[in-house]
Amino acid sequence: MSKRLAVRSRWGPALLALAVVATIGPASAQPRSEIGWLGISIADVTEELAERLGAAFGPAAGNGVLVVEVLKGGPAEHATLQRGDVIVRLDAQPIWEVRQLQRKIRAEPVDRRVVLTVLREASRIQVPVTIGAMPAEARAQLAGERFGFLVRAEDRSETRGIPPPPTPRVYVAFVDTDSPAARAGLQPMDVIREANGQPIRSLADLDRAMAGSERSVSLRVERRGAETSLTLTLEAPPR
Repeated sequence: MSKRLAVRSRWGPALLALAVVATIGPASAQPRSEIGWLGISIADVTEELAERLGAAFGPAAGNGVLVVEVLKGGPAEHATLQRGDVIVRLDAQPIWEVRQLQRKIRAEPVDRRVVLTVLREASRIQVPVTIGAMPAEARAQLAGERFGFLVRAEDRSETRGIPPPPTPRVYVAFVDTDSPAARAGLQPMDVIREANGQPIRSLADLDRAMAGSERSVSLRVERRGAETSLTLTLEAPPR
């Protein structure tokens, strides 16, 4: 696997790292400050990579999740997980795609030790790793994921001599096409001004504002200079 690996992600290139930190769907029952986290960016295995894995490890090795980046200071870095590793098993559970691995990690208690089975170059190895707690900023970026959207904070650093905006902004980075957010009309690049009646000036503000949003959330967003109000509602679970 020395050849540079092509990757794909349903979130798109700009959100590849963000998509790894957690998964679409309900959060685990752990406290919000204790969401399980590995500290890696991952992507689904491409057809090209699946063919190469199958040739090297057998037909059953064509599934798994590719490690695109190991975030500095995270649990994966301490466990010597490497960019280019393909995770194929979490303890005894086979792993076949990004969402599944994210759900599994999020459901694990923080500080629990798990063993990842990894395909690396021509070897199949086991990597013990201790689940960490997701950092607050990463968790806040995912505050709206149950409703089908992800956010980012605006980069406040000066770019090409242009000073940063005087007021920080939190904007929508991704909207799932089949989600409450999409049905409500939320769009990428919408700037979130309020959530559940609370002003939003930072990711932490959004995290706090949405902490009690079980079935719906009201947003006030700015889009091309105009503001509009949206209500995002989760569908009732089937009986």
